[in-house]
Amino acid sequence: MSDLIRRMRHRRFQIKPDAEVMFHVELPTGTKLTLPLDNVSLTGLGVWSAELPPDEQIHVGTLVPAAKITFKDHEYTLGRMVLRTTGLRDGRQFFGFSCVDAKVPVDSPLSKHFLQTLEEPDAPFEFELSPDRFSMASFAETASSNVDIFGKVHQFSVFMRDWRKTAKFSYENIREASQGPRIALDRKRRGGRQDYIIMGSNDYLGLAAHPEVKEAAKKAIDDYGFGSTGSPVTTGITRLHVDLSEKLAKMFKKDRVVLFNSGYAANVGIISSLVQAQDLVVADMLAHASIQDAMQMSKGAARFFKHNSVAHLRRVMREHRDQYAGCLLVSEGVFSMDGDVAPVDELVKTAKDHKARLMIDEAHSFGVIGETGMGAVEKYNAYNDVDVIMGTFSKIGGGIGGFAAVSEEVADWLWCWARAHVFSVSIPPSTAAAALKAIEIFERDRERLSKLRENLAHFKKGLSQLGYHLPATHESAVVPVIVGDEKKLEIMNSVLMEHGVFVVPIVYPAVSKNNCRFRFTVMATHTQSDLDLVLNILEMAMLKADFKFSDVDEARAS
Repeated sequence: MSDLIRRMRHRRFQIKPDAEVMFHVELPTGTKLTLPLDNVSLTGLGVWSAELPPDEQIHVGTLVPAAKITFKDHEYTLGRMVLRTTGLRDGRQFFGFSCVDAKVPVDSPLSKHFLQTLEEPDAPFEFELSPDRFSMASFAETASSNVDIFGKVHQFSVFMRDWRKTAKFSYENIREASQGPRIALDRKRRGGRQDYIIMGSNDYLGLAAHPEVKEAAKKAIDDYGFGSTGSPVTTGITRLHVDLSEKLAKMFKKDRVVLFNSGYAANVGIISSLVQAQDLVVADMLAHASIQDAMQMSKGAARFFKHNSVAHLRRVMREHRDQYAGCLLVSEGVFSMDGDVAPVDELVKTAKDHKARLMIDEAHSFGVIGETGMGAVEKYNAYNDVDVIMGTFSKIGGGIGGFAAVSEEVADWLWCWARAHVFSVSIPPSTAAAALKAIEIFERDRERLSKLRENLAHFKKGLSQLGYHLPATHESAVVPVIVGDEKKLEIMNSVLMEHGVFVVPIVYPAVSKNNCRFRFTVMATHTQSDLDLVLNILEMAMLKADFKFSDVDEARAS
């Protein structure tokens, strides 16, 4: 990185008055605004507005779900942003935003529209915090949070105490001793019962409760004890870890596999170690939080492209790739919230065209997608073209742990430089043994994958009879059911829980308010009668909430 670019990244710049650089933002209510951009820095920007629509409730701490900058034929997707300051000056309202998902590309062609002087020292947008200093709870912050670092904690605690009392809160359900597709919760429902059909589990193949998997874990505890006793580079490797790594490397047709103690740790370790200060990392804007956090932790520049839009990806590459040394292109194989599959074949071509390396996160696709269920890389026969295949044991076996299937050279690098690998304790031997056994069962018992796919087809058909039509090509176990109205979602969730269906509602800020949803997941061990009951109760919930899926279609069309 040149000294000029380094200096630019630590300054704030006024935009030339005649530049016509626009800031496009989607507010939490779904309203979209286009405002002239006034100033930018690496971590935030400022805009002026005559007035907001009267029904908009936006205040300091509000998290907006989508934002971008455009000028002429250029477009920079910024993702989520947080409102950090607001006020009146000269009869106009001003707003200062901080970045969450991506930094403002101050060292891009946008710089052609900068004035040569900085804004005056007392300008209203000076109040700006680093994205590393707030979390998803930022919407609960107040302007006084910067005085006491626990200021936001107090505000959020008040909010949480009230939130927990509402039917809308479904994020702290305690499971009693139970396993499989029907579980018991420490929560009484209709008739005093505590049994629930679980429709939000990661255990897609139902292997977490398989007798052989449990026996393998028990034996490993007898042989090795409770934990691995250290990190992989100290005392944390057993023969089970080695056998698991070698098995995965063979399955994914790579030289070696490096294990991590979670999928989150795997993404953080891989991306933050590979992407250095002179490099660029580019990802789908709906990539998992672990990918986005890893991009922030890396020392390189980060850019996002529109979800599954190869055309926009190519545009981002044309505009930014040549400004950096190395480039890592990252996408999920199956996206965790929408369940759609990435166009891996097009990503491969784009990566090759722009001399980039490609990483695919197979967390939600390993065990489900592809001819034999190996994932999106198998679906597109891209083993030789994808440089880093990341996966987890949470979906293939309902457990914990992550891995990177890579070349010998990359494995050596990750082993020594991926901090999430070096400075964290290995997965327990019992987890390694259970994962290895789950994978063995997955390979020999192909009926389990067939059953999952049959259940998915059955559930999709039932949803279509209720008026909700997934794309015919939808093939993942993640089934998003968009409601679009949080009040109706709350009513529907109460009915589902009361009648024994446990599915987690997804609300803002995880998704925009007009995209709130239920995120159903289908398991191979569900019976079709289980799924029919869920569909019947969902229909009952829709009637109770006076909701039709056509309402969502009409709202989007308008």
